[in-house]
Amino acid sequence: MGQVRMKAGTRVAFRRFTGRTALATQDIEAWCGSGEINQWGWRPIVVCMILTPDGRANLATPSIEYGSWWSIASITPGAATERIDRVEVLPVGDPTRIDLELVLDRVQRGQVKLRRRLVGPDVSGKGQVMPRAGDLPLPLRPGDVASYVYDGLALTLTADTGAQAVAVASERVAPSLDAAFEEAGGFTRALEAAVDHPDEIQPTPFVVGGVRFDPTALTVDGQAQGPRGVLARGMMQHARTARVTRDIEMGTALNARIPEGTPAHEVEIFRPLALGDRTSRFWCAPVSALTVFGRQNDQTTCFRPSRDGFEGLWPDQGRSWLVTTNSSTTPVLRRASELPIEVSETDLIGPMDVRLEVQRITREQITIRVFARRDDEDALMLMIVRPIKDGRVVLPMWTHRLTLTITDGKALAVLTEDGDGEGLPAVGVYP
Repeated sequence: MGQVRMKAGTRVAFRRFTGRTALATQDIEAWCGSGEINQWGWRPIVVCMILTPDGRANLATPSIEYGSWWSIASITPGAATERIDRVEVLPVGDPTRIDLELVLDRVQRGQVKLRRRLVGPDVSGKGQVMPRAGDLPLPLRPGDVASYVYDGLALTLTADTGAQAVAVASERVAPSLDAAFEEAGGFTRALEAAVDHPDEIQPTPFVVGGVRFDPTALTVDGQAQGPRGVLARGMMQHARTARVTRDIEMGTALNARIPEGTPAHEVEIFRPLALGDRTSRFWCAPVSALTVFGRQNDQTTCFRPSRDGFEGLWPDQGRSWLVTTNSSTTPVLRRASELPIEVSETDLIGPMDVRLEVQRITREQITIRVFARRDDEDALMLMIVRPIKDGRVVLPMWTHRLTLTITDGKALAVLTEDGDGEGLPAVGVYP
């Protein structure tokens, strides 16, 4: 793929790179092996193949070139527009050997301290890498004896404090993980499980961010519009709202919480990413927290699932009544073990006026901004930049189409009921 390649026959490992922040839409799963990158000539580098939802693949390289294909901690996918054909991944009968080494660091009063490291092939396959896997302090029992069990093997360490040495004896107390792995089907079964990805979250029809978009509610101005002119507008409802059924405690020093009865709204953001188009959904609600000005109840925070509950972010765009982005430049350490909410059949927050407004018209393209307005506040929902072809621009609206005829730097809009199912998020960009 451009400047990155991986040869047929390369050994690969299935890796899961965990999204560690609220901004991560999801974990990245990939097959990683030794490859090459062309930087003033081809040289070895880790290459990972990400299977993308469109049935093809994207190649990624390490964010920081440290470690090997079985030990790197993060990767950076290639350009979103680049795709390659998927290749078949086959199981191997003789797995690559990776050793765990326990290295004596020191013997001190009350404990033996070991260092753990992994030893395996480097990216070229000709040498070794030894990434550190963390320290292991073991308390000494009477008789200066410490114990450690790994993979069914019990180690007994008898320490000599004066000589800074230990004597090691071992005894198998349980079957190794390899035995259980083979009983479960071995590499063939593991391969089947690895490529059996769950379905991607698909965009919800008629939803733009946190708004239930209704093309039939739009009123189109019959006049040609230039910059700041409104092409169409209508009253819309939130996509989904819910009520918090009991206090949600954040567990922070500022005593942040979401009080019982607080209304929340769901936001859905669809973005084209290098690892395939992704849709993320999250719930947003005002949080009550202590500040230097006293307790404030309007700190809008959005929550999405994480591995151990829900993680929060402060969105960069939007209002308390409508969040319009999943981007955040402000770090936030708010977490909740659960989100006790009850989804409502009606809009608990209330409707808003949605308008499509011309921002700019050039000879080649038109830029349109989609706003929501409520309580005399505007929230930018979507930016749309479309090329002008033969004096026309068509905006898809699921069951409808908004056709713009461009003349003398102005756009005349016509709304028709001949949509093809595609919606505004397919042609727009969220803030």
